[in-house]
Amino acid sequence: MNQTLMNIGLLLVRIFTGVIFIVHGAQKFQGLDGTSGFFQSIGLPGWMAPVVATVELVGGIALVLGIGTRLAGAALTIVMIGVLLTAKKGQPFGSIEFDLLVLFTSLQQALVGGRFLAVDQLFGRKKAENSNVQV
Repeated sequence: MNQTLMNIGLLLVRIFTGVIFIVHGAQKFQGLDGTSGFFQSIGLPGWMAPVVATVELVGGIALVLGIGTRLAGAALTIVMIGVLLTAKKGQPFGSIEFDLLVLFTSLQQALVGGRFLAVDQLFGRKKAENSNVQV
């Protein structure tokens, strides 16, 4: 497979996954009292609402920029597993498809990292260049 096409594909998945989480995190912050109430209604402590909103918002921004991509992907994967085990528990496949897709795109970021056009790569390249310097 053409490496450039693969990099562009991974970049698009990273950016659009990040945008989805930015929007969802911002929505939670805009209605934080309602989000907290919803969390309580499904048996979660209300204080988790701003924590999840922060992970979604900051994690989404990190994915878009490619900063700490693996860590952001891992954190967002955990959030999505939590969603599926709580808010979406027992729902039929047809109503959780989107959640599963976002779970696996987050997991992909945790496994693959930022790669193409990511701030992570700037640090990776510098580290690799410095390790090749012979003294």
